[in-house]
Amino acid sequence: MTLIKLRGVNVDFPFTPYSCQEEYMRKVIECLQNKVNGVLESPTGTGKTLCLLCSALGWRENLKDKISDRKIAERMDGVELFPDRPMSSRGTAVTNKDTPTYDTDIPKIIYASRTHSQLAQVINELKNTFYRPNICVLGSREQLCIDQEVMRQESNHFKVC
Repeated sequence: MTLIKLRGVNVDFPFTPYSCQEEYMRKVIECLQNKVNGVLESPTGTGKTLCLLCSALGWRENLKDKISDRKIAERMDGVELFPDRPMSSRGTAVTNKDTPTYDTDIPKIIYASRTHSQLAQVINELKNTFYRPNICVLGSREQLCIDQEVMRQESNHFKVC
């Protein structure tokens, strides 16, 4: 894994990124930091999925660390434990048992795709990264119906499942 710093965010990437990949990840992080939508494009085969996953998850880990740091500082009435030293590194937050970081404090990342096969590709890309977020894949009734009799019906199988 290669650790790179983009816009103040540590991003773990499975290999040394090309300049176009670094720029893509920098733009993703910029959009997330500024809380704006982004329309990004890159030619086929440039690793867009991997760049999007790593940059978004790196940003999320960075935010999680900042929230943990703030909660510890609040607990100690604003006195920092180690002002000259980072509170965490490589995605693992140093927390105090009295000041946990709750899941509600951290934004959820929703990755939408048009097809299940595209989502399967994203999951495979995620396995190649350092990041291990909790994930949930949602699908339509058409994708999740396991009743073979119902699936053979052409007209009503979506209503029955």
